[in-house]
Amino acid sequence: IARNSGRMERLVADLLRLARLDAGQEGLNLTVCSIESLFASVVSALTPLIDAKEQRIEIAVHISAETITADSNKLHDALSNLVENAVHYTPSGTVIHLAASCHKESLELSVADRGPGVPDTDLTRIFERFYRVDGSRARARDQGGTGLGLAIVKHLVGLHRGSVRAANREGGGTVITIELPVSGKRSEVPTS
Repeated sequence: IARNSGRMERLVADLLRLARLDAGQEGLNLTVCSIESLFASVVSALTPLIDAKEQRIEIAVHISAETITADSNKLHDALSNLVENAVHYTPSGTVIHLAASCHKESLELSVADRGPGVPDTDLTRIFERFYRVDGSRARARDQGGTGLGLAIVKHLVGLHRGSVRAANREGGGTVITIELPVSGKRSEVPTS
C-alpha cells in the first residue's frame, strides 16, 4: 500500500508539473551556473540510490563548458531525472558518465549508461508522455516510474530553447544529450 500510494503521489506531482509547463506557468530564473556544481548537486541528491546499486558516477566537464546562463533549478530537475533513470536501468556495479562540452553555439550535457539500450524505433518516442519501451527497460515501473519524467525533461529543456535527444551507445547502453543555446542566443531564452 505504501509503495503504491507513493507512486500515485509521484504521478500526481508529475501531472501537475506538466500542466504548469503546458500552461506557461513556469518561467526561468536565469543565473550563471557552474556545470561542475550542478552535476555534483545531482549526484549528491541521488547518492543513496547510486550507492544501493554500487554504481559509480564519472564526471567530465570540458573547460569550454564550465558555465552557462540558465535556470539552475530546472536544469537540476532535468538532470536528476536522467541520472535516476540511468541508475535504474544500468546493472549494479557499473559506471554512469556525466559530461559537458561546447559545440559551436551550444552547450551539451550528456548522461550515458550501460543499460540495455532502447530499440531504435523507440528512441524518438521516449520523450512522449506515458510512453513505455517494451522489454527490459519497462522494468522501471517496478522502480516507481510514472512514465512522465522524460516528457518533463523535454519541457524544461524547451524552456531554455534547447533540445534533448537519445541515442544508443556502441557496446550497449543509452546516452541522452541536452543541447542548450549559448552566446548570442541567450537573449532568446524567456525569463519569468
